[in-house]
Amino acid sequence: MKFDLKLTTAISAALIAGACSNDQGDWTAQRDTAVCTDKAGQRVADANCQRAHSGSSGVMAGAFAWYYLSRNSRVPYYGERATGGSFARAAGSTYYHAPAGTAMTRSAAISRGGFGSSARSFGGFGE
Repeated sequence: MKFDLKLTTAISAALIAGACSNDQGDWTAQRDTAVCTDKAGQRVADANCQRAHSGSSGVMAGAFAWYYLSRNSRVPYYGERATGGSFARAAGSTYYHAPAGTAMTRSAAISRGGFGSSARSFGGFGE
């Protein structure tokens, strides 16, 4: 009986640790990665960057520019500000487009009502 209790405790601890982790589905660049950003520095679809960023001046080509992230950097969702990188390419580095799986937006919480202050009644017939 003691063995079952230890096993149950160990499994419960593992589940709790997994639920409390800080990983919220963020993507980490496995290699040097370029993402397309708008003038505000927010990530947009890579198709918006029609030409590669040239030189290291940091000047944007039109309304969009490539933002360069190094390996192990956080890849932002669409609409989020790109940070931790640069608009200038590092000399001698090869940059790759972000994986297709990162082409998404972070969704906000959706409120669907419930038993909050706006609840009038629940259950019952003919009310």
